[in-house]
Amino acid sequence: MVHDTTPYAFRISANNPVPLPASEAELVSTVSHRSGNAPLARVYASRTPGRPFWIHSAPDDRPLCSVTPAGPDTYDLHASDGTPLARVTRRPGRLLPWPRRTRWTAQVAGPSQRITGKAGTWYAWLLYVVTAPAWLLWVLCATVYSFFDGSPDDFTFGRPARTRWRAPGTGTVLDYRGVSRTYRHDPRRLDVRLAYALAVLRTWDRERRLRA
Repeated sequence: MVHDTTPYAFRISANNPVPLPASEAELVSTVSHRSGNAPLARVYASRTPGRPFWIHSAPDDRPLCSVTPAGPDTYDLHASDGTPLARVTRRPGRLLPWPRRTRWTAQVAGPSQRITGKAGTWYAWLLYVVTAPAWLLWVLCATVYSFFDGSPDDFTFGRPARTRWRAPGTGTVLDYRGVSRTYRHDPRRLDVRLAYALAVLRTWDRERRLRA
């Protein structure tokens, strides 16, 4: 576990699943300052879909916490000794009947605290909508050109992704920046176990939707 209280940035790297000998789990992701750096933590997942995943401290492989699905887009976070830490929920975004952003919420236990993060800032979404006709036309032209040129390039544009998790009276406790794909974490304001769990869930959700 990170003991330093200085704010720092980290990334979630998805690994090709690495089976563990005589185990029902496999190494699926790592938490590190940058790709290729020594990891801060490792993420192990059950080989059976819908089962828990575990986050271990990288230096000594000590269990930090487990995350268990508790329903559709709902997850329970427990300490290594089984103590409940938080319940994380994801509310999907939508356009109709009124627009709303995807929202990640963590209800922290003992003391009770609610942390909320919405995908994309309001000004990024405004710019995204205003410029949509221009880049849609560009994507259409580029796609037609690639069809005749034989290029397999992907010309799609991603939606605004920056997500800031905030707590009442505390401010931003975790900040995901879509361009660099890094999470800025302040250990003085948010338990590192919850920070890693939120980052892993959000990263996996994004990758799953890109593959869909």
